[in-house]
Amino acid sequence: MNKINFEIKNIDKIISSSYITKQGSLVDQIYSVLREKIINLSLPPEMSLVEKEIASIFQVSKTPVREALIRLVNDKLVTIVPKSGSYVTSISLERYLEACFIRVTLESGCVKRLAEKGISLSQQVKLKSLIIEEQQIKDNKNSSNNSLTSPFEINELFHRTLFEYAGLLGAWHLLDSSKAEMERVWHLEKKVGIRRSCDEISEHYTIVEAIINRDPTAASEAMADHIGEVDVEIDIISKNPQFIHSIEEFNLLINEQRKHRNTNKL
Repeated sequence: MNKINFEIKNIDKIISSSYITKQGSLVDQIYSVLREKIINLSLPPEMSLVEKEIASIFQVSKTPVREALIRLVNDKLVTIVPKSGSYVTSISLERYLEACFIRVTLESGCVKRLAEKGISLSQQVKLKSLIIEEQQIKDNKNSSNNSLTSPFEINELFHRTLFEYAGLLGAWHLLDSSKAEMERVWHLEKKVGIRRSCDEISEHYTIVEAIINRDPTAASEAMADHIGEVDVEIDIISKNPQFIHSIEEFNLLINEQRKHRNTNKL
């Protein structure tokens, strides 16, 4: 297991005004930026999120920042403490396992439904094209006019499209909120070197082929294998007991660095 190597940066080094465009909702954009930075641990647990400071960085009023923080509270990524401020929540193993259960239940049910009712030829083409696009992006062969810039984005679109074709977009929005804790833990697991390896491209093909073949059981099982059943995640963690300690170590590291920075400011 790798030793955690992490350094807290000033928030203006983590987020930038360049992330905000004149198009679309300011709240949506600020929410997306902060959410991504919390999930990838750039904004670590217990970090203070000052409305005035964030508004200044994004060059906006405090109102859209406040609304974005409220949405992050609903995602359980931010805690608002009365008369104190807003803080990134600590990583929770319990919330992580709950999110695993929610995700595997919803996503397996989604592809099972798709396999039962079938999908059109155009939908088959779309899903396969997304997998090919994901491979091209990973191989750095994506075209210059491609608006998707990362494997994460195309992976998200693939899973969202499955829910769209199943007529379950409401379930996707519920899932999107709950799986944030999963992704945060995955980033920490990656830092300490215990994340299970998988071939996402191959697994996506297996899922789509099961749907096309109208095999609900195979589709559901393929999705469960792809995401990871709760029992599997518990097994991974239990075989790496130091990971639980790493969560505590990570939080302690953050606190110590913050104390050191605050002392230097005095």
